[in-house]
Amino acid sequence: MSYSIQEVAKKMNVSTYSIRYYHDHGMLPFVKRDANNNRVFEDSDLEWLHLIICLRSTGMPVERIQHYLDLVQEGESTVPERYEMMKAQQSRTLEEINDLQNHLKTINVKVDHYADVLINHKSDDFVPSNVRDAEEVQP
Repeated sequence: MSYSIQEVAKKMNVSTYSIRYYHDHGMLPFVKRDANNNRVFEDSDLEWLHLIICLRSTGMPVERIQHYLDLVQEGESTVPERYEMMKAQQSRTLEEINDLQNHLKTINVKVDHYADVLINHKSDDFVPSNVRDAEEVQP
């Protein structure tokens, strides 16, 4: 099936500007153009774009993504390097997930605190200076 850039943007939840950027920088190498010079995307192009969006969303720099995509096009001999790149990205993503889970724990404590204040009509006695003062008093 073929898609216009607007259809791809809507389908992939990404801006047309981003798609043009990726295409103009050689990251979507198989996108064709029609008689009016408009980009025409196929399902396989959407797969490439999905990978690019995934890698960007997990913090991989555009230059590294470009290098990875170049390696893919070079063929089988680059599988070991691609594997190492994906293992490194996997590790970074797992670290980020762990950090976010720890942040969520802190946020959950605050949500529970405010729920207790609201439900039990308590005064909110928590202020950051209380925590700082308590830390200074502890031996």
